[in-house]
Amino acid sequence: MKALIVEDLPDTSDLIKSRVTHLAPYITDLDQVYDLESAYAALADNKYQLVFMDIQLPKGTSFDILKKLAAQDKIDFEIIFITGQMESEFIMNAIKFSAIDYLNKPLEDEALLSAITKAYNKIEQHKNNEKIELLLDLVNEKNELKAKRIAIHLSKGFVKFFDVSEITHLVADGVVTKIMTNDGKESVAVKNLGFYKSFLVLQYDFYAISQSTLVNMQYVSDYNHRELSLTLKDGTKLLASRRGGKEFKKVIEDTMLDVGGVNKLIKKFFN
Repeated sequence: MKALIVEDLPDTSDLIKSRVTHLAPYITDLDQVYDLESAYAALADNKYQLVFMDIQLPKGTSFDILKKLAAQDKIDFEIIFITGQMESEFIMNAIKFSAIDYLNKPLEDEALLSAITKAYNKIEQHKNNEKIELLLDLVNEKNELKAKRIAIHLSKGFVKFFDVSEITHLVADGVVTKIMTNDGKESVAVKNLGFYKSFLVLQYDFYAISQSTLVNMQYVSDYNHRELSLTLKDGTKLLASRRGGKEFKKVIEDTMLDVGGVNKLIKKFFN
């Protein structure tokens, strides 16, 4: 789990980090920021699952950050407010009625652990709900595949949901798999390529051009059979194995014969 501490006093922030690290070792990444601008910049990417927030900060409050993020639909994390003794009754009631945990300074380990545990359970429940939604999306009433997303297990227990149409290709890297997407980003999945191969090839328009590379056919721009090289629409060059290239050529030729327009498509795909 990745978490963020938003606290303007460095000593207090360090104390919170020390206690959280001791009580919840499954929080493997714990970052710290000390002002509104840094907090907003860190949270805008939605990379944190849990955020510990002091309410009163220089030049404003944590609510100022949350309002901006909410307007951009970027609140995708659990919040534990950490407050001083001088917070107004109005703010405290708002926190209570919003079902968000809050802790008073100085922190007590029992209360802190309880709040973290509840937040962790909510995060896991959210993951489970997404998995169930994906499962239900996978099969319709006729048992026909219709899912547009797949769940990819990343390192440290993270599960990320990818739109299949955004994946350009997958590359084996030992026992893990590199997932490349059309925005130029790369993610590392903890499963080997074979785990995804059977599913993506059978159910989607992916093809194994070698034992180590799986390509999304919709992103193939051209194929040079003499050099066994594919070029994707973004300019990425991929090499096919001899066997993979031979079979890939046959798949393209068969596809062209099925849809017609042979001469036109041959010119498009072959050099």
